[in-house]
Amino acid sequence: MKSLNLIKSKDMDTKAARETLHKIIDLIEDEELLSLYVKLLEREVSKTAFEDFFNTTESDLVTRAKASLKSIKHGKTRNIKDFKKDLDEWKKDRTI
Repeated sequence: MKSLNLIKSKDMDTKAARETLHKIIDLIEDEELLSLYVKLLEREVSKTAFEDFFNTTESDLVTRAKASLKSIKHGKTRNIKDFKKDLDEWKKDRTI
């Protein structure tokens, strides 16, 4: 890929960084590469979600519920057997 000169400065704000990422992503045709980026970004988002997991204000619960419904709508679901397996592993590793 040629240099796109999309990055204007090292100190761009969040909005500009997002816009630049969107432009770059729109130019990528390699499905495997895009899939890897998705996994990387999802991992980063899940770190933030985990930090907020135990925050149980009503507003947070509503936000989480809406995010869950959005995920379901977009087909981002898990097989129940895999979920239970992961949950059992998580329980086994917990120290309470």
